[in-house]
Amino acid sequence: MELSTKVVDLITKGVAEREAMRDPERIRGVNRIEITPGEGHSYRGYRPGDEGSAMVVDEPTERGGSGLGPSPLAHFLTGIGTCLLNQFIRINVAERYGLEFVKMTVRGDYHRDVGGGFQAITQELFAEGTLDQAGVESLTERAEAFCYVHNTLNKAIKMTTVVHLNGEESVRR
Repeated sequence: MELSTKVVDLITKGVAEREAMRDPERIRGVNRIEITPGEGHSYRGYRPGDEGSAMVVDEPTERGGSGLGPSPLAHFLTGIGTCLLNQFIRINVAERYGLEFVKMTVRGDYHRDVGGGFQAITQELFAEGTLDQAGVESLTERAEAFCYVHNTLNKAIKMTTVVHLNGEESVRR
């Protein structure tokens, strides 16, 4: 992934500022999504004022949806994975580690009964490049610390992050 110098500088500055910030009131954030129902179990989710970039949320036809988009649980797991992956990439860019991130897989184990919920979520990151063991461990710890979603869910369920570097498991925490 080639990034312009401007983007690299912007990311690097953001990482440094966020790690230096110690005033919780200055770093408070709010994010809002609006959801409009369609036919059956089909929905559109978007940021207010940005309806043109809507996410399609749907169920398979056998469950009353139109089958035109990922399910709510698929979006949930995608949000979890992309939030953490974004932090790995952000720190990788800021520190100029030069790793290439190939993919992230997310597995959620849950009970489907009424009142059920997720018991555990495992995120596996696959990367290529050169970074020593201590560096991979530090990168993983920092990425988790930067990820609001990971931090929130980690207070309620078992969250596991696994990093594979060059095809070998390097970190599991």
